[in-house]
Amino acid sequence: MSDSTSSEQVTSSQPLTESTAPTDRDGTGGGVGSALATAGRALTEAVRYGIVIAQLVETGVKLALVSDVVTSAYKYVEKCAASVDRLADQAAALAVDRDTVAEHHDAATVMRSVLEEAEAMAADLADLSVSFKAAAAEHEADYGSVAEAANAMPVEMADRTFYSNR
Repeated sequence: MSDSTSSEQVTSSQPLTESTAPTDRDGTGGGVGSALATAGRALTEAVRYGIVIAQLVETGVKLALVSDVVTSAYKYVEKCAASVDRLADQAAALAVDRDTVAEHHDAATVMRSVLEEAEAMAADLADLSVSFKAAAAEHEADYGSVAEAANAMPVEMADRTFYSNR
């Protein structure tokens, strides 16, 4: 029998072979671990960039939806105010006391005063929605090519705090 197939019992607690840590784990940055770390950082930056664009677009869409809800609400209130005025006029034609008729007209007036503010708010939300969408498009136009170039670099990016001007 050869030595390699011997069935001798091992009595030592020492390992049969010694191994050393791969060079990519010893901090020198020369192996697979370094490449994965670099790819991870680039992926993180790409994800952050994508998230910013997505959040700007999503906020623009949500603001447009809120604007539509406010617009439909003030149109409903406008119809209610017109209805209350009609009821007040009908009440007056039926000789209902002047105070009751006046209270109904006052209620319709209050509804209409709120409408002006709601309409202004809906218009502001619509403008803000357009601004968010424009900001997303401008951000993508300004930094999209930079993000693509940074992600395609064959070398590791410097720590992002190096580029910070704050």
